[in-house]
Amino acid sequence: MKKLLVTALSMMAAISMQAQETAYKITGTVPTTVSKVYLYVMGQRSAIDSAAVSNGKFELSGKQNLNEILMLDAGNEGTACFNDGMPLNLNLVNNTITGSDLNKKLFECSLPLKKYDATTKEIYDEYEKVARDNSEAGKAKAKALAERFNMVRDSMLNDMLGIIKANKDNLIPAVYLSQIYSVLDYNELKDLLNPSAPYYNHPAMTHVKQQLAAFEKRMPGKMFTDLTMNDTEGKQRKLSEWCGKGNYVLVDFWASWCGPCRQEMPNVVANYEKYHAKGFEVVGVSFDNNGDAWKAAIKNIGMKWPNISDLKGWKCAAAPAYGINAIPANVLLDGEGKIVATDLRGEDLGEKLKEVYGF
Repeated sequence: MKKLLVTALSMMAAISMQAQETAYKITGTVPTTVSKVYLYVMGQRSAIDSAAVSNGKFELSGKQNLNEILMLDAGNEGTACFNDGMPLNLNLVNNTITGSDLNKKLFECSLPLKKYDATTKEIYDEYEKVARDNSEAGKAKAKALAERFNMVRDSMLNDMLGIIKANKDNLIPAVYLSQIYSVLDYNELKDLLNPSAPYYNHPAMTHVKQQLAAFEKRMPGKMFTDLTMNDTEGKQRKLSEWCGKGNYVLVDFWASWCGPCRQEMPNVVANYEKYHAKGFEVVGVSFDNNGDAWKAAIKNIGMKWPNISDLKGWKCAAAPAYGINAIPANVLLDGEGKIVATDLRGEDLGEKLKEVYGF
């Protein structure tokens, strides 16, 4: 009887899984320079399907979960679509589409963003030419290119946010939120993650929800969570040795292998030197797993404040305690140990400390 029950349950599970699968058929026209197209599930590295291109034409067919976001890679051009069960025909030469209303709308949303592909490629190509030029002129050009890239990136993010906000009544935000959630702050994510929204339960939203949950672990107003780790001498230390003792403390999450962390560190050093005499403290919590690299970076950067680590990389105890899924990250604590600000970088850190100390 037990064996029959297990068999029946297995069959039901299989039927349920099959019921979630929906056939896709994607045909289209691509530039003659493209010899093969590939199909991916968004967020996955391995292609799920591919097809040779003949006279600029291709055809793909198979099964994937209903409303899965599929990404068609045709040369250097990527196009997203929903597997909603309706045949899709894409003309990437004339930028036209036939298919469901949802996919037609998604395609239309993507067209204004194409201008950023050419611009970012142009900047990247120019940057590669000057990246190894250590002359003053070379450094100045590299800096100007980086600033230009940041402006283009910010413009693209604003356009994507506009698309998301204009499509809260359908699934399209799942495509764009899953791409830009890591640069949004808590209030922006909270506003866009309404549980009643059609896209809220889409599988592509898993990481977006995790990011919101991570933010909530270090929301201003919460008390700090204590951590026990070793310092550079191997001595066990606690965050509570410095936090909640009457002074403002910046708990800085970083790693020696993290380029953006090291790029930001001179700013942290400058603010530490400016305000340390007034009681301001920094405690570095490293996501390193190599003790020698960690200690060398501390010395080379000039991090004179307390530094602790469990040398477990991304399995660091700070990750679940503070919802850290990307670094650099930080929390600023007041004298009582209450979080007053998060992820202060660049000018924001100096401005906040000026607000605290008055200069």
